[in-house]
Amino acid sequence: MNKGSAVYRGLIILALFLVSLTPGHAATGKAAMVKIGLAQNTAEIRLAAGGETALLDLGNGDPRALPWPGDQALFTAIGELIYLNEIPVGRGPLLVVPVTDFVVWDEKRYRGELIIFNQNGTLNLVNRLSLENYLRGVVPKEVPAGWPMAALKAQAIAARTYTLANSERHRNDGFQLCATTHCQVYEGVDGEHPETDRAVLESDGLVITYNGRLISAVYHDTAGGYTKDAAEIWNYEVPYLKPVPAWDTGSPYSQWNRSIAWDELRTQLGKAFPELGKLRQLSPAAFSDDGRVIKLNLQGEAGERVITGEQFRQAVGLPSSHMKIGIAYGLEPLITLWWLYGQKNPAAIISEPEVPEPVMQEPEAAGEVADWPQLQGKPPVRLVINGAGRGHGVGLSQWGAKRMAEAGYNERQILEHFYPGAKLSKMGTVPDIAGEFVSNVSK
Repeated sequence: MNKGSAVYRGLIILALFLVSLTPGHAATGKAAMVKIGLAQNTAEIRLAAGGETALLDLGNGDPRALPWPGDQALFTAIGELIYLNEIPVGRGPLLVVPVTDFVVWDEKRYRGELIIFNQNGTLNLVNRLSLENYLRGVVPKEVPAGWPMAALKAQAIAARTYTLANSERHRNDGFQLCATTHCQVYEGVDGEHPETDRAVLESDGLVITYNGRLISAVYHDTAGGYTKDAAEIWNYEVPYLKPVPAWDTGSPYSQWNRSIAWDELRTQLGKAFPELGKLRQLSPAAFSDDGRVIKLNLQGEAGERVITGEQFRQAVGLPSSHMKIGIAYGLEPLITLWWLYGQKNPAAIISEPEVPEPVMQEPEAAGEVADWPQLQGKPPVRLVINGAGRGHGVGLSQWGAKRMAEAGYNERQILEHFYPGAKLSKMGTVPDIAGEFVSNVSK
């Protein structure tokens, strides 16, 4: 038997194994494997290979070797068939296995194998590789590789735990997690760095558990003083996702300000909540104890709806939902700015076009619902928002981990601080499934 035949024979055996492997089996144990969605519902997939590459059609559970076309391969779909360089090759899935070098997609190199699925006439591209190699591409995309090693290890352990706990998130799409902020940012080999490689290696197999089960180890950039309760953000009580000091002073997002024109706000909220029709009024529906707006009432031409601060921040593109909101009324040159706390509170008279940073005043009756200021003859001009933090604010604060590491805390202490009541465990000593809560939101 020649060398080429032996390679293909081995690959066919591998393909049979992959076909039989379910996501549940793929995501556990020392040699855990994961399937990461790189592209979904796309019209074409263009791959490049720097060396010998094998291609197999896994359709009908009977792997069939196909010729690799050379340096470039263009995959498209018409109906149920997958085409390679405009020639039909089968229904798929197709397995692409690099033999001597990495396969390149979207100018990025990837470890492991690539799988191409036909999904209703469009293509999905999935990267199947070991969990630890996957983390090598995740950790440096989530935190800078130059941060202290304890912070890098904390991120690696949180990302490993998050991956295992959320391994069913994209099950219906043919993979486990996507490669964006909806799950975890991942860009393959070219995203790797020696320092984060070390963090992954030295934390190998460590996960975070609560009462003996994997936690959903959500994390974010900056909380803005205190992390948030999962119940406030997702309306779900989670014992290990409670507010704790965030340690994240020094982050570029510790404090921020935004000004949104009323017409722009109408457009953004109209896209997010089209069932309401054209926005007519926005009013506070609930406040936190420290005066932040945590629920808002939207009134449109076609209906009315109460949304959370988290829904508002995602709809209009704010860094976080940790915010205090003011509304500017009137016409140039005089505009009245009202800050929304537990009561009407005119804070300043300001002039356009610049909106100066106002002096924040503490609420007199935090927690109460205020009437939206009604200023006769003065139309709303813009929202002025003072905020803190970046991301949903729940769980591990990445900037907080950095500051704690700089203060001498190790990765165990950092993680047990941000996930109160949780502890570190080794893979293989905990159940394959997570506890009751698994997040279903982006960071």
